[in-house]
Amino acid sequence: MILRDLYRMAIFTKVVECGSFSKAAIQLGLGKSVVSQHVLTLEKSINAQLINRSPRSFSLTEEGRRFFEACLLMTEQAAAAMSSVDQLRAEPSGRVRITASYNLSLNFLIRALADYQQAHPKVEIELVVEDAITNVIESGFDLCLRTGWLKESRLFAVRLGSFRLIPCVSARYLEHHPPPDMPEDLAGMPWVVITQLPHPDRLEMTNRDGQRRSVKISSVVRTNTGVAARTFVTNSLLVGLLPDYAVLDDLREGKLIQLLPDWSTEEGTISAVFPHKEYMTPRLRLLLDHLRTAFQLHYAGTIVTGSTRRKQAQGGFAPLDPPPRAEPLEPGSGRRASGAEPAGLACGE
Repeated sequence: MILRDLYRMAIFTKVVECGSFSKAAIQLGLGKSVVSQHVLTLEKSINAQLINRSPRSFSLTEEGRRFFEACLLMTEQAAAAMSSVDQLRAEPSGRVRITASYNLSLNFLIRALADYQQAHPKVEIELVVEDAITNVIESGFDLCLRTGWLKESRLFAVRLGSFRLIPCVSARYLEHHPPPDMPEDLAGMPWVVITQLPHPDRLEMTNRDGQRRSVKISSVVRTNTGVAARTFVTNSLLVGLLPDYAVLDDLREGKLIQLLPDWSTEEGTISAVFPHKEYMTPRLRLLLDHLRTAFQLHYAGTIVTGSTRRKQAQGGFAPLDPPPRAEPLEPGSGRRASGAEPAGLACGE
């Protein structure tokens, strides 16, 4: 009942502002009799006469004057609420709540968000860093960055880029062991594996000629996070299958070495998952475009591979594969993709 009375209060306010039922009806796009009936019903609801009616005069009662002041305040506050939303949509401001894994956050996302917030200082960022798979809607997130192989669901996703898992060793490893020549050579090496991977104990690789190899690997260390796996590899003589976006700096500096650069694993996707696409705010749309560009820049540079390790003194670095192509984000774009059950890595790991 209160919602109907609020509607009638707005009609009553318009009648008083116009000074007649006829003028108010024209502005509201309603019939005069409809407007009059709404006011009569409102008077019955509050048990008070608001308007003195006569064929030639229109005036408010004392109750009507007091009631009009309260109704006018209500309609002005409603208009201000609508205006505040328009302002938020016109200029990037407000809060964006994001979640991503430790690996993706530490190696890419935090730097990208810092640049974005500096460019848009009115936007408040809340970043929740966790490796667990998160329900985007129930947890109240505007955006969830996920890496892996996404399944279809009721949420939407924008592709930020692609990545591959690459076999890596520390520079110290190659001081004691020669680099492998073929994927089969990886079977006899000591591994640290990420248990979040779909098949942590098996490595599927393809070369540029389309040849495929499936290798069973032996782990001496198992961990559920990519951050831990990378630290193990950097500080030991173990081999690890690590996401390229997380080790680019170490590869460029020669701290980690990529093995078998002519062989590659299946390409995975880095996706920005969100619950709605129809009402995307400017701050979120600009952030998605910014993350796409930042991801391309993240891949610019050169890396060191096992086959070129011996050429480092002469500057023989292998060029990094071209960054993933990113299309501009169109208004309302976004494909349906997983927000709750990614196949592969958990929420950006």
